[in-house]
Amino acid sequence: MTGRRLELVCPAGTPAALRAAVDAGADAVYLGFRDETNARNFPGLNFSRDELAEGVAYASARGARVLVAINTFARAGEPGPWLRAIDDASRLGAWAVILADIGLLDYAARNHPDLRRHLSVQASAANPETIRFYDSEFGVRRVVLPRVLTVR
Repeated sequence: MTGRRLELVCPAGTPAALRAAVDAGADAVYLGFRDETNARNFPGLNFSRDELAEGVAYASARGARVLVAINTFARAGEPGPWLRAIDDASRLGAWAVILADIGLLDYAARNHPDLRRHLSVQASAANPETIRFYDSEFGVRRVVLPRVLTVR
């Protein structure tokens, strides 16, 4: 990591948490929509589309970035909510989407090539060959590794 600066990426389960993380110096925050596209979809947490737009504006004005976790797998034959989540994240100014579903990665790469794609831990990329595949096929720029891996 010579020459690289560490980056502080913080979870933001609510608009208040986003503001607190950004105000405390986070370089980026990650969050999800208040629907089934988010693996952490719990009552009282997450963001509406309007709240995401406000959060992106708040973070951007302070030099921070917003990453949107769309980290569940689309239902067979009903990908609409997941495709809309990617479209909305892009339209509302998110810096990146965090995806697990290979079909959604393909959709994002084809339809939103300027939107960074990160690979969610839910994709279980546990070896260099898998990571190279996601990079070469979908332009994934960051991978959240499974916690079961050893340092080696």
